[in-house]
Amino acid sequence: MQPTWQTPRPALLWMLISVVTALALHAGHLPLWLLGAAALTVLWQIQVYRGAWQHPARFIKVLLTLLCFGGVLSSYGRLLGLEPMVALLVSGFLLKLLEIHHRRDALVLIYLAYFIVIIQCLFEQGIVTGFVVVFGVMIVTAALAGLYQNNQNTQNKQTNRSGKLGTWFRPFRSSAVIIVQSLPLMLVLFIVMPRIGALWAVPKEQGSGVVGVSDSMSPGDFSDLGGSSKVAFRVEFEGDIPAQSTLYWRGLVFSDFNGRRWSQSGSWGYQDGSLLQWYGEKPEPWDRQATRRGDALSYKVTLEATNSPWLFALATPKPTSQDVALTRDFRLFSKRPLSSKTQYRVNSWLDYDLETGGLSSWRRKIELALPEGFNPKTRAIAEQWRQESPDPVALLNRLLKLYNKEFIYTLKPPLLGKHTVDEFLWETKRGFCEFYASSFVFFARAAGIPARVVVGYQGGERHPSEDYLLVHQYDAHAWAEVWLEGRGWIRVDPTAAVAPERIEMSFADLFGENEDFLAESLLSLERYRHINWLNNLRLRLDALDYAWAKWVLGYENVQTDLLTGILGRLDPLRVGLFLLAAGALAMLPVAIMSLLGREKKYRDELDKFFIQFCQRMERAGIARRPGEGPRDFAARIESLRPDLADQVSSLTGLFEQQRYNTAVLNKRDLRLKLRRFRPYLRSKIP
Repeated sequence: MQPTWQTPRPALLWMLISVVTALALHAGHLPLWLLGAAALTVLWQIQVYRGAWQHPARFIKVLLTLLCFGGVLSSYGRLLGLEPMVALLVSGFLLKLLEIHHRRDALVLIYLAYFIVIIQCLFEQGIVTGFVVVFGVMIVTAALAGLYQNNQNTQNKQTNRSGKLGTWFRPFRSSAVIIVQSLPLMLVLFIVMPRIGALWAVPKEQGSGVVGVSDSMSPGDFSDLGGSSKVAFRVEFEGDIPAQSTLYWRGLVFSDFNGRRWSQSGSWGYQDGSLLQWYGEKPEPWDRQATRRGDALSYKVTLEATNSPWLFALATPKPTSQDVALTRDFRLFSKRPLSSKTQYRVNSWLDYDLETGGLSSWRRKIELALPEGFNPKTRAIAEQWRQESPDPVALLNRLLKLYNKEFIYTLKPPLLGKHTVDEFLWETKRGFCEFYASSFVFFARAAGIPARVVVGYQGGERHPSEDYLLVHQYDAHAWAEVWLEGRGWIRVDPTAAVAPERIEMSFADLFGENEDFLAESLLSLERYRHINWLNNLRLRLDALDYAWAKWVLGYENVQTDLLTGILGRLDPLRVGLFLLAAGALAMLPVAIMSLLGREKKYRDELDKFFIQFCQRMERAGIARRPGEGPRDFAARIESLRPDLADQVSSLTGLFEQQRYNTAVLNKRDLRLKLRRFRPYLRSKIP
């Protein structure tokens, strides 16, 4: 029998497969040198097992540790952070593979493999990732099952049944059975147990692989987003979806301009009270400056991970979810950066007046500020128009007419130099939404009209069958807000003056047939939406992903309603009884599979004949002694029962002949003789 401290070959095979699987899950965010080191480590362990190479000496392992440490530091420039720490963990995992001397070393490696597979959820939580992680756990469990597999006995048994190949796949089969048995109980616990926060809700670095609206804006930023088909968020309305032209998803407000880049003002919100009004708290005084008319528009937003705290909503929102606040500039803000998909509910009023009572002197100063030394031509022309058109509305309409007459809306705007607004307004006249919003706000401020830039998304794609709105990154948009005496803040979208169809229809419908649309994403199904079957496939996949986000990742948002629908009302007794009943029902398949899966003791047919012979003699009063061979047992029977001597001698001889002489196999004679053998019962012989 194989020593208990040695790693069986099937276990080693599945350990190596689990190492490869774990690293494949993280290949997208690991440096290439670490993947090369993984291949070398796997090869080294194979050679050690074959006896061709030795385990690395202690000084080599110390050297490899220092090299991995230095490699991670060189690749990321730091050691703190999610990706560098994962790379360090993977490095230690690989080095442990070179230290498998005993079974306990293999156990440590397997436990590390479980952890490395599962932490993939820190980076992705989609439905595909979920199934891939479950498959990875199954592979690692196969390694664990193979580690406790009796290699010698199993190999003999499997060779008789299905050949040596069955020995290698038996651990995976055991792993699959374990996973399948655990699924019902896992489902019960998922439905009933309260949410305590997900493992993957770990803050990640800003901008680590996340595409979306950032906290500043310069020419070209939104043009880049126009090349991304990634989903930004999905919206489910309580009622009909509003018209496309009204769907301005407000995210950030930019009031500071340094000559090229717009950003948020860091001071104005604190001079007239609290900057944030959290859901459930008493309304701040500044909230009364918004006059909301008509019925509220209620909806639920499922936002993709952004690693940022700002949320997106329609005009004059009020949050109806915990940990969400209304900001002083009437947008939404999360309590913490969104490192995973997040759901929140909002009420919005599209018919409103905002701050009609006037602006304070310091607010007006902020919304009129312009950097010195930039765009002198625009300043001069704005001042000239102001003298020619004292009415601010007429002045702004004159600028919008200029946009409509002479400008072109394009996905590929030309590059701009130092004086971005001057070059755009009076020279290139070609741009994307941020060009128009930036130049419009600059011109308005130069003409003495308070103005600011608002960024977010505009419009969205209506899912034809699931009745929700799908907003992509290419729907990112920038527009302007101007403050007019007696009217307050008014939304003005200069892009609509150049390309009104951009507001009336979705971005994809407008540019879908343009050769520049998603030119850098050739494998995106969105690019081929004109092909019906591919577009239907894309929509079905998105509906599946949305269901995953709503019922799995965001289950805490629907858990109470679901359990109330099942139990009638929620109280500890009902929940406890439901958990016990559902748990017992979930464990029933495990019990059934355990009973059906019990291996019956394997016996040779000749052994069965001999056991039947011994049982009949025991009923006749002569029991076989422990360790007594067939011939010795027959001799004792003949001495005690001379009347059975001929039958016993014939049966024993025939059994020995067929057991030890493989050339003679005639089980029929043995079966017939045993059938006729009926020793009569008499008192037991001492």
